[in-house]
Amino acid sequence: MVQLGFIVLLLSACADMPEISQSALPAGYALMPGDEALWQRLTEAEQRRALAFLSDGSTIRSSLAGDY
Repeated sequence: MVQLGFIVLLLSACADMPEISQSALPAGYALMPGDEALWQRLTEAEQRRALAFLSDGSTIRSSLAGDY
């Protein structure tokens, strides 16, 4: 139980420090208002996923939704 508490504490500390990428907002896609600010807050993995969604005609926000 103590180990579980330690793991939760460690994960919450990591969540407070998001990995910010310096990748440029992709051009040539239909973007929504606020996408530029959202893009800058995404991790590199989230940006890669968002780019895959954009290339299929979807949105950055839809890439953040869980898989169905």
